[in-house]
Amino acid sequence: MSRTPFLLPFRLSIVAFILLACAGSLFAHANGSSKVFVRLHGNDSVTVEVDANTSDMLNAVHSEANPGVFDSASARNYQERAANYLFARVPALADNRSFLNPRPLLWKRHGTGPDDDLAHDSAALWDTAIVLTFGGRHASGAHTLEISPAVFPEFGVQTICEASVYWRDSLIERRWLTLDRSLRIPLSPDSLNARLATTHGSSKSASGENLFARFIALGYKHILPHGIDHILFVIGLLFFSTRMRPLFFQVTAFTVAHSITLALALLGVFSLPPAIVEPLIALSIAVVALENVFFRNVRTSRWLVVFAFGLVHGMGFAGVLSNFGLPEGSFWPALIGFNLGVEGGQLSIIALAFAVTLWFRKKDWYFKGIVVPVSLVISAVGLYWAVQRVWGF
Repeated sequence: MSRTPFLLPFRLSIVAFILLACAGSLFAHANGSSKVFVRLHGNDSVTVEVDANTSDMLNAVHSEANPGVFDSASARNYQERAANYLFARVPALADNRSFLNPRPLLWKRHGTGPDDDLAHDSAALWDTAIVLTFGGRHASGAHTLEISPAVFPEFGVQTICEASVYWRDSLIERRWLTLDRSLRIPLSPDSLNARLATTHGSSKSASGENLFARFIALGYKHILPHGIDHILFVIGLLFFSTRMRPLFFQVTAFTVAHSITLALALLGVFSLPPAIVEPLIALSIAVVALENVFFRNVRTSRWLVVFAFGLVHGMGFAGVLSNFGLPEGSFWPALIGFNLGVEGGQLSIIALAFAVTLWFRKKDWYFKGIVVPVSLVISAVGLYWAVQRVWGF
């Protein structure tokens, strides 16, 4: 009898915690990644091309346009707001002086313009990228060009920008930059030609950065703290059993599956568009959580379900990695590093959740008092995300 006063507020606190954790993630899987291509043309002229995910950009500029009714007028308004946003977020300075024109030279969406019949192509508009190109001419004799991309800091997710510099159409520098980092390039022709000679014929980044370690960190942070949907999926696995052995086999099945599709998608063997993958990831959360409520014993079908959804999650991970345009010479270190980071994040979630629930996992009221209400909330969140990602509201 004495446990009732304890369980009611405890249940409510668990439910409230999950709801609060999910409140900021209605647009779950905000990517926050971007690409910047700097092209030096040899006559003091520079073009800066910024590539950003459309759904991220719509959120960043607080566009009220629904992708299902994104007509030409709202597209033009969105173009102007996006251009202003990107120009402010990607400052280019030559000897600490701005030189780019704030009006974009080119706006494209996979080679198309904003006046297309977007109402009949809203899914593509929502899922793909926009590219805006700004141009300018720096002062003759300038010594150093500095690019400081700070795109999408509003999202509260790990934002990373792939910055590439071209000199006379040849890549001389590629780095992955976070919000607090800049890319500095000497502008003298001698320095640029020397850099070109050093990097010519090499697919590796001229920066010499440790991409393996960088992508381990990227994979880990994609799960903790930013992968709320993956976190809920792993917690759903944890609640299915009070013993470690069934949990181990489930996590192993999930790991093997997402490793397979992650590699296949990045190698171009097989992939699915985000419009299919993202709703399926949300649905996987709901299904796994509901199984916790209606089934008590581990069945072969449980492992098959986890494996199948692991295949889907792997394509979601591939969507993150593909945004960074992995250089050929660093493909496998980046892929393996990212995968190890993801596994580290998942194991951290399991360790933390197991430690939190360790005291009452053997209690008689654990299933009805903890597993059922928490799993129902997780399932509700997953179903909401699935509907949201299909209809985009």
